[in-house]
Amino acid sequence: MRCFCQEPSFFIEKRGALGSSLHRTKALKQYYNELTELGTSGLYEVLDQGRVWAERLANNLADGGGVIFPHTYVSKCGYQIAAVIHGILDSGANQVILLGTAHGFPGELLKARIKELNEDDIVHEASWGILDPASAKSYLLQKEFSLDLFKALWKVEVERRGVTPPKLFERYPCLTNRQPDKLPGINELQELAKNSVIVGTDDYCHHGIAYGVEKDAALPMNKQGIIFAKMQIELGFLLLKQSDYRAYFDHWMNLRAIGDPSDVTVVMHYLIGQEASPQILDLKLVDVAPLFEGNPTPSWVAATLAIM
Repeated sequence: MRCFCQEPSFFIEKRGALGSSLHRTKALKQYYNELTELGTSGLYEVLDQGRVWAERLANNLADGGGVIFPHTYVSKCGYQIAAVIHGILDSGANQVILLGTAHGFPGELLKARIKELNEDDIVHEASWGILDPASAKSYLLQKEFSLDLFKALWKVEVERRGVTPPKLFERYPCLTNRQPDKLPGINELQELAKNSVIVGTDDYCHHGIAYGVEKDAALPMNKQGIIFAKMQIELGFLLLKQSDYRAYFDHWMNLRAIGDPSDVTVVMHYLIGQEASPQILDLKLVDVAPLFEGNPTPSWVAATLAIM
């Protein structure tokens, strides 16, 4: 068993899935300011850029598949989120399971994440399960932002179309702990999935100096970096196709290619079943170095649109 208990602060700081030395106030201000700065016409442009995948995503969802989208800046990955919104609205769905990433900013959730990494007992953790922002455990999500861009663009597109949208069931699987079948609330989610399409957000690959990679080993934001990110994501997808959730969890613990907590993609795959076949549709690297002290270049995230 791998143990991180002697260096939890290192993994909390360096692993993007657990939180980081990111200047969070500055980052989130920029994150939300972009929505205001773009204005309605700018957001329409972002939404229109996503139409290229609309038909494919709509068909995939209608056939029982799922879609994964990123949650970096709207100016960088908004078109990927827009593609999912068009896919949902064009699919004819009446209900949507919308899975968000619970990053773990509150101290209680951070401590639980460390237990999960160490394979310690987590059954008494309040954060273990399918978190509902409308439940008594909503305090665990008070600083969570992973679905905010989706919901903002969703509102704009629904109003532009003038339609009654499908009902969104916003949920945050947390501490899947390599065993989605044991996650509290998974049976209820399976029942809901029988009459819903499933989408979720996950950022698969964080890389660079800000995430603990030595300067000489950090890949730049060029073709080399894209090849590396694509390879890491596809390796993870191969493990999913085998339903090897333990290996998938460990795969994204690689400091050269850090993933978000693996909850969303694992739960989506589990809900869809063995027929799920994850595949990348679009991938781009997003520079996040300015969000860290000292602008540690190169540091980037691979914003990925994928189907399952």
